[in-house]
Amino acid sequence: MLTIVMAGGYGDGESGILRAMLEVRRAAAVDLVEKLAGESSFQVVVVSDDHQVLAEARKLLCKAWDTSGGAFHWLNVVQDVVHAYARPDEDVLVLGGCAAPLLQAGALAELAQSLANGEVWQNNRLSPDMVMWKPASVVSAVESCQNDNEFGYALERQAGLSVRFFPSDLGFRFDLDTPVDALLAAASFTCGPRLRKAVVNWGQQVPIERVRAVLHRSDYPDVALIGRVNPVEAERFGQGIGVRVRIFSEERGMKALGRVERGEVRSLLGSLVEAVGWKRFFELLGEQVQCALFDTRVILEHFGVRVSEEERFAADLGWMEQVRNPFLRELAQAALDAPIPVLMGGQSLVGGGLRLWMSLEDGEAS
Repeated sequence: MLTIVMAGGYGDGESGILRAMLEVRRAAAVDLVEKLAGESSFQVVVVSDDHQVLAEARKLLCKAWDTSGGAFHWLNVVQDVVHAYARPDEDVLVLGGCAAPLLQAGALAELAQSLANGEVWQNNRLSPDMVMWKPASVVSAVESCQNDNEFGYALERQAGLSVRFFPSDLGFRFDLDTPVDALLAAASFTCGPRLRKAVVNWGQQVPIERVRAVLHRSDYPDVALIGRVNPVEAERFGQGIGVRVRIFSEERGMKALGRVERGEVRSLLGSLVEAVGWKRFFELLGEQVQCALFDTRVILEHFGVRVSEEERFAADLGWMEQVRNPFLRELAQAALDAPIPVLMGGQSLVGGGLRLWMSLEDGEAS
């Protein structure tokens, strides 16, 4: 199988939080490449504009495709790599460098044997970041696709492939988008050594242990899941850990369906915040639940708050000195002051991250 790892676009990391996150992304990408390179049935091509990642790929005897020389178009690059390295009838996997920090290569190799001709497998219906298909040649039928989140849908609609989904195992469903994702991944025994080392000094303000204390309770505590909640993962989370979940799920697929670009994102909880403010919002939430996992990106879009990754990540970590936007600063401070532990992040926190909490509670932490 041709395996394409898209490990680019990590930026320069000029500020403290972005520098730290750049190292986390590099670490996760190289850990992933090392795992895949160790599987004899995979031919690994690392696509990146990051010369450190490319150098590590070459050390691991993988092909390195440098995209730093000019304009980057996701679909064109994938098509070029497939045409360069894949046989027309071969199966191909494309995944992001941070898409699967807990993936086990052996499990992927075994699963690939089930891939039938004319199928596309993906790890998420609306915004996949891991896509596998066969035959390789049908990639030429895709004429329009901006990124990996659109690619599975494009192979279905433009190339006529039938859709199947990767198993719900943690390795296929947990990706690394935010600092909190990295902290959670580092607690798992399947995490790579580079990623674990990269986050060793993080997390003083992040209430992970306070959340775990709630989840350890035996009286079925109430846990709020807010944002782009995966309903299947939420049900398994509630049953597997023994908690009652209060699900506030909104705007799943808001990026893949173009709702962000068109300014169509709407949040009922956002309307509540408009009415009562952040302090009262968390007070009301604390009257109903004992902790909250909060994908904040939906509410930020609802309010039209467009801030840099630097500020979003700083807010997630509680690094208030780096949060300059008044709205986001008010949100982050209110979360820190809330009567319950509030863990903030992106979609992974209320998607694949729920499965990770289950593995930690089962004693699979490092």
